Amino acid sequence: MPAAENTPAPARPRRPGRRPAPKIVWEAVRADYLAGLPAHECCRRHGVTIPALRSRAARQRWRRIDQPWTPANTLSPDDEGVQLEQRSEGDLDRIDTCELVFVAHRRMLRCVLRGDAAGALRWRRVGQALEAEEAEERRYLCQEEQLNSVRLAEEADGAAWLRPTPGLPRAAGADSADSATPNSGADPADSDTPNFPDRAEDRNDA
Repeated sequence: MPAAENTPAPARPRRPGRRPAPKIVWEAVRADYLAGLPAHECCRRHGVTIPALRSRAARQRWRRIDQPWTPANTLSPDDEGVQLEQRSEGDLDRIDTCELVFVAHRRMLRCVLRGDAAGALRWRRVGQALEAEEAEERRYLCQEEQLNSVRLAEEADGAAWLRPTPGLPRAAGADSADSATPNSGADPADSDTPNFPDRAEDRNDA
């Protein structure tokens, strides 16, 4: 019995686990983590677990507070919106609404791939609003084109597109039929001078 008590316990079999990430991977994790990337995004990007990241950050003293301040910018240089802004050189008037619809759609797809359902829904609503704005712009351009077509057709037939307003100076070379006198061509009996009883013929009749 005493001999049995001194017998060492058998070694516990080691459970097969994941192979630890190589040093180059942890260097990339550290760079992204200290640059301000969220921990879950670092883990997703480099294939490590959050407990492993937190443990290594505590052992090696990865402190974001020690890093120099930089303005927050969560957009990647490969983001479609960043590239569009660079192509337009910051001039928003050069950006078409259809290009913004494309940017919103791509960002929605990226959120879906990352499992960010809330972000995907937000970008979907943004895309729908931009599509409605684009449809309104197309409707306005179509109406403007139709109006211009009617104007050109009337001008080809010799008709004036905009007639002068009575009381305003006439343009040079205007047609005499379009004069500013409101009663041109009217019946003399319909003149603006009413028949008052103090006229000479009315007084003779009296």
